Amino acid sequence: MLDKRYQTLVVLAETNSFTRTAQVLFITQPAVSQQITSLENELNLSLVIRDHNRIHLTDIGQKLADYAKQVEFESQKVLNSLKTPTKFNMGCTLSLSSTLLPKFLNHLSDRIQISTTEIKNTDHILQNIRDGKIDFGLVEGNFDTTEFDSFFLQKENFVCISHQQLDISTIEDVFNQTLLIREPGSGSRNIFENWLATQNYKISDFTKVMEIASPNTIIELLKQIPGITFIYESLVAAEIKNGQLKKLDFPGFKIEHSINLVFLKNSYFKNTYQELTTSFLQETNSITY
Repeated sequence: MLDKRYQTLVVLAETNSFTRTAQVLFITQPAVSQQITSLENELNLSLVIRDHNRIHLTDIGQKLADYAKQVEFESQKVLNSLKTPTKFNMGCTLSLSSTLLPKFLNHLSDRIQISTTEIKNTDHILQNIRDGKIDFGLVEGNFDTTEFDSFFLQKENFVCISHQQLDISTIEDVFNQTLLIREPGSGSRNIFENWLATQNYKISDFTKVMEIASPNTIIELLKQIPGITFIYESLVAAEIKNGQLKKLDFPGFKIEHSINLVFLKNSYFKNTYQELTTSFLQETNSITY
């Protein structure tokens, strides 16, 4: 278990207040200050900047707090695993919740105990991994490889889809259409914005933009109104096949993006996550979804 000074630093990073930290830990405010000062002296590092009645952690202090938080919740999980079989909490981004997630859970249900606690956008999943609320996530969006580690699961085609009655022949034509797009923080939006930037475009270049959090709502709405969206092909494969929606192909527009199992760097359970990934890929024979 962590030295209580590191536990105090973790709480201080969340509160940015000696007073509030003292209340959370049920100790006195001077005790909080003494513990942080003791830690700074021992490490010979500046962890907290004190500015009159306001404080904030230094970059080094924040990194140390983040590391201490990871050690704390992983050490607790290791101790629990020695007493009972380890149960993992996982998350999944919305775009994968109706395609990859059911297959992943079905494959692993008889191997380890898994609880799916979060189905949200990429930013939320990554933050919940940071906070220890979930152990790993199925993520299609981008993530910081200095903070997170991952194992590759699959590549997914990212395509432009339109209402069946629209007649669009060039990439320039799409900017005159209504764009249905996920909210900021979603992996698919981030992928699309990154591609637009390579073409010197941005989302505000579209005539009309509708932000919708649910991929399924976007699909259903696109069947009813003229418009376009950029989405994973697996989510609309049935609609394309039966003619409800159209897949648009433009010269120079080809995006593939990796689907990954993502977890915190230096995780004690890295080998377990690798075994999960390997067994899933072997049994599904590198499935396309």
